[in-house]
Amino acid sequence: MQARTHTQGLLTLEVEDTAEAVQVRWRGKSTSREPSEFILPILIRALDDSVIGGKRLVIDFRAAEYLNSSSITPIIRVLESVKRGRGSARILYCKDLKWQSLSFTALKVFHTSDQRIDIQGL
Repeated sequence: MQARTHTQGLLTLEVEDTAEAVQVRWRGKSTSREPSEFILPILIRALDDSVIGGKRLVIDFRAAEYLNSSSITPIIRVLESVKRGRGSARILYCKDLKWQSLSFTALKVFHTSDQRIDIQGL
């Protein structure tokens, strides 16, 4: 299917629309003071594409090297939208990386019993 790559500074977001899901893979470092300006439009478009296609949005952080605390805000905004009923989302992170485990374990508050929002450390 179609893939799009978006890069700003040291951060690259790769968006791929597959038969099963719309996947957003994070690579590199997110160090911007205002990361929402770059990240949020990409995540919203990916969520919109997943809803239109009846697919799950998968946001994969396993190849991310670093995210500052400001980078979590656009992720939370997308999860809030899903929690209100817009589609479904899965967050994937590397549980063996301490910084990822600390950051993404906190997002488990968004986990829903119906699995519309699923946070997985692999």
